[in-house]
Amino acid sequence: MVHALEEIHRLLKPNGFLIDIHPIAEHSQIEIHQNGKIDRVGTLVVHQWCVDFEEADKALAEIIRRGVFAVVEKGSFDTLTYYDTASEMGTALKESIHKYVREGEPVDEEVSQVETLAVQAEKLLKAAGSGAELVLRERDHIGRLRPI
Repeated sequence: MVHALEEIHRLLKPNGFLIDIHPIAEHSQIEIHQNGKIDRVGTLVVHQWCVDFEEADKALAEIIRRGVFAVVEKGSFDTLTYYDTASEMGTALKESIHKYVREGEPVDEEVSQVETLAVQAEKLLKAAGSGAELVLRERDHIGRLRPI
């Protein structure tokens, strides 16, 4: 990642900026939203994603330490992904886990967790009735960096 950031530095136009947006290395929340109320379904824990996001943080810290870029502004925000059904959410999350898994890494625990969360979400959606929305909440970093 450090090499890629150095290459971005080389390719930036004069007075250009790097906009960095990447997830925060923490677990995502699954929620039911209805009429301004938020009920928590559970927490999605995918360890490999957190490791990858921590690596992105380390790469950015390294290029800043080296004096390649300086942070001009930074912040964080929530990304909300809405699902029509618990089944749709389960399928999408399992596909994401399989897409990003590294060769030889087990995914049974994460896939099993997604299936459990989907069952719980389905129960809560039925109990909530019409107008309830199933939401995955993820925290993201955003930063504007200038080349030095």
